Amino acid sequence: WGLYIALFIFFMGLSAGSLVLAALPIVFSLPRFRPYAKLAAFVALVSLVIAGLFILVDIGRPERLWRIVRFGQLSSPMVWDMLLTVAYFIIATIFLRRLMTAKSDSDVKVIAWVALLAGIADGLTALVFATQVGREYWFSAVQPIAFFTAAVASAGAVLLLLLVVLKSAGYNVPSTKDLAPLAWLTACAVALGLLLQASELVTHAFTRSASAMVLVNNTLASPLFWIEVVAGALALFVLILPATRRSSLGLATGSTLAIVHLAAKRMEFVRIGFAVPNISYAGVEIAPAVAYAPGLVEWAVGIGLLAMFGFLLGIGLYTLHLLPEEK
Repeated sequence: WGLYIALFIFFMGLSAGSLVLAALPIVFSLPRFRPYAKLAAFVALVSLVIAGLFILVDIGRPERLWRIVRFGQLSSPMVWDMLLTVAYFIIATIFLRRLMTAKSDSDVKVIAWVALLAGIADGLTALVFATQVGREYWFSAVQPIAFFTAAVASAGAVLLLLLVVLKSAGYNVPSTKDLAPLAWLTACAVALGLLLQASELVTHAFTRSASAMVLVNNTLASPLFWIEVVAGALALFVLILPATRRSSLGLATGSTLAIVHLAAKRMEFVRIGFAVPNISYAGVEIAPAVAYAPGLVEWAVGIGLLAMFGFLLGIGLYTLHLLPEEK
């Protein structure tokens, strides 16, 4: 597992977080979040498609995907994750369609509740990792909470960046002032993620067990970890300081830093999970010092699917009424 899985986790989180942000203003009557509900729902749908493509690429033999249906066990978190992904796709599609056709929010409140619960269930994706008893870093009850926090942060950051870009291109989107609640939400999610990361490291360091100290030392020696921390801290300050939060450049910078923070988090999450095993495997040497770097094919496929994400977003903005109507 490498770049493909890291980006799968990122886009699954983006899908879940976007679904939550699309449902929140309808479920709890939040008018300041309402203008970009349709856009958030569409981002959720497109992100899910891209996440699925990353899994197909990672499998290497996608024609064998049917075997998870034929031989899957309901006790497996992987099977539940697959079922959740299918449910995501159906719910996101129905929700977006209802948002585009409904005459009032009361007409979509039921499906909005379903979408909200589906987004919160992103913790099931984390269970695929959190139940891996052989991996020191993944085997943690914190992972489902950390996954949901990162999901909200990624959705907020991507929506902020997208709305700022659309605003500069002349689209009718909320003003910079109206984006303040979304900026605050993104900053809070990033801050909570950093707090959870610090809590994990302090807890492991306090035990002073051999495997825990290997994990702590390996993490602190990783450039990805420091990119994650520095980018997250900078994003937090840029998004909460009034001087930067009230400008398009500040919002674009803060959201971009948050995306870099989350991308580094996902790469480090996959890397450190394999670097520090806590179960010995007979005849297999897994060296913590081995550094992972994506190959040329991985970079090409990754960039290609990221470009497809942008292309699908562009198609949606061009063909669907995802933004507020001109007054």
